Amino acid sequence: MTSVHEAAEREAERTAEGSPTHPPSPARKPLPLLLLEAMRPKQWIKNAFVLAGLMFSGKVNDAGAIASALVVAIAFCLASGATYLLNDARDAEDDRHNPRTASRPIARGDLSVGVALAASGVAALAALGLAAAVNWQSLAVLGGYVVLQLGYSNGLKHILFVDVMAIAAGFVLRAAAGGVAVDVPVSQWLLLCTGLLAVFLGLTKRRAEAVALGGTTQPKRAVLDHYSVGLLDELIGVVTPSTVVVYAIWAATGAHAHTHWMLLTVPFVLYGIFRVLYLIHHRTEMTEEPAVVVYRDRPLLVCVALWGVVAAAIAAIASNT
Repeated sequence: MTSVHEAAEREAERTAEGSPTHPPSPARKPLPLLLLEAMRPKQWIKNAFVLAGLMFSGKVNDAGAIASALVVAIAFCLASGATYLLNDARDAEDDRHNPRTASRPIARGDLSVGVALAASGVAALAALGLAAAVNWQSLAVLGGYVVLQLGYSNGLKHILFVDVMAIAAGFVLRAAAGGVAVDVPVSQWLLLCTGLLAVFLGLTKRRAEAVALGGTTQPKRAVLDHYSVGLLDELIGVVTPSTVVVYAIWAATGAHAHTHWMLLTVPFVLYGIFRVLYLIHHRTEMTEEPAVVVYRDRPLLVCVALWGVVAAAIAAIASNT
């Protein structure tokens, strides 16, 4: 919290001295739009993992289950947005010196630290309230997610290997929340596959960052001092086949009790993984968050969309048998 107060004080001093915190933008957005931008709605695609519990629960035709799953997904969007606001408020000074983050609303001076902190608190409380309205289990899982995000921001992201594992834990909690929201047990294979996939994406992002740092002036993250391209290639080589095998086992045994049709989605998973590996070796996009990469890379976006369509169709057919 001290760093947050220091950031606020530095911003106040710059304002008092008449020095801009960032070159003025041509047209300043209204406050609600600035807050929404700072909450990074493009990243909310990650919270689609919350809907996995509904999709494979056999309750896709249950209006109550659909409503509960959607409410919890919205709660996770608010919670993740709250953590982004808190992080940007605390890291505003560092973000101003990083070309990748200098355009964020707080860093460029369009959104004050105080307003961001207040909005973060409101969003977090709203998220917890929505989860509690579904059931206490959803509240507990969301609470665990918030604690994890605070831990990640305040130290875990600087610890070798733990940084990537903490990211993966966030995805596992999303998938688990989807199950408790509709009151069905979530397959352990699905949770394991979710975690491995998140580790894979985290490692590929770290590799792209390690490569990019070889010839740029982009400030380093402390944990990247301990990663090397060679090490990351070995780790990716371990996680990649594990992810595919676990997904195939889940598709064959854990997705639906009465059908093995989910095996039809395995080729999409394989293509998606191959595409990500291609990007980290031939492109620079993977220095961005995986969610942003999906938006920007059309083949990957089409692959994810097709997986979703096929998986949803199989789930709908299975729920009617």
